[in-house]
Amino acid sequence: MNILFYYPDKERAISLSSLMIAFKKQGHTVSLLTQSEAGDLHRDVSKEGVSVFCHPVKKNSSFLFFWKHIRFLAWFTKKHKIDLVYSHIQRANLVSCIAQFFSPSRFIFCRHHSDSAYVDDNRRERMADRIINRLAKEFIVPSQKVFDQMIETEKVKNRKIHLIRYAYNFDDYRKPDPEAVKNIRKEHPASSLLIKVARLIPEKRHLLLFGVVKKLVQRGFDIKLLVLSDGPLKKELEEYIFKNGLQNHIFMIGYRTDVINFLAAADLVVHVSESEASSSLAKEAGLVLKPLIVCRGVGDFDEYLVDGKNSILIPRSGFENELEDILNRVYKGEKDISLMGKELHQTILDRFSIQNIIKQYDIFHGKSGK
Repeated sequence: MNILFYYPDKERAISLSSLMIAFKKQGHTVSLLTQSEAGDLHRDVSKEGVSVFCHPVKKNSSFLFFWKHIRFLAWFTKKHKIDLVYSHIQRANLVSCIAQFFSPSRFIFCRHHSDSAYVDDNRRERMADRIINRLAKEFIVPSQKVFDQMIETEKVKNRKIHLIRYAYNFDDYRKPDPEAVKNIRKEHPASSLLIKVARLIPEKRHLLLFGVVKKLVQRGFDIKLLVLSDGPLKKELEEYIFKNGLQNHIFMIGYRTDVINFLAAADLVVHVSESEASSSLAKEAGLVLKPLIVCRGVGDFDEYLVDGKNSILIPRSGFENELEDILNRVYKGEKDISLMGKELHQTILDRFSIQNIIKQYDIFHGKSGK
């Protein structure tokens, strides 16, 4: 079978590359087409025999941007005799839901967000979801949270949706570099080194975490927070750090490709996002045996994280006082988190290894066309 992965971006995404490589090993012809120029994702899969293609379009006009991508995708599927398209992320799915009418291929729409458009009251994203939901014939979602959101709130028919968890070949993750980990600890010495890895957008709630760190610093705690990734709130967050005199306690590291080294260097991973589909960060934290703090009722955390056993779960809203208390107790050694990372590690391997999930895709590979 000729399989195409259609995706907007170029950054490394192991949940995608693991699937592409696994399908290739099953004997399928697998291709990757992105709306961006080539990057780490292309390099990761091309060395395993996946054909890679790029079609970047300048976004001078939203209409022309999407129309050019629609025309190209329809042409591409015909030229390369694509049987099945796995379309990922809303920006690609908008293109695919129109292109499918001009293509002989079967399209599967893979959704990677849950309720973010509602949390941020983003009317544009909600409109895009409505268009995709109406036109798409089949979806894959990674968690029960997304499944319920689409059925109960967005009124998508149950029969259109398949729930398949993200699948990872964990051997593809880079191992932490001991020297790099040592240098990170040396550059940011602290009795308690926290890390937050999330795009700098409102739903990831960096400012609420910053406020908790500020209170602990005011109480004399030797605590530091490393903030990785980038996004539109960067300037606002940097201004908060400066205005509150936190330059020696909160560090904006920016986007990094070696996140695994920073996770390995940290004592605790804090992820207070209020909207997720199925967070990759939780898997990465588990790989390096790091304890994790997340919010209940977000993404699929409640499906596999157990408070006090393999993670710490706090309320989705109004969590600041509880988080401050937890960090206070961890700092003073009153709360034992030593075994949580090991428990999380085993949970992640059992639940998300590609060997345990890949067969669920057989239902799509038994037939092609429309």
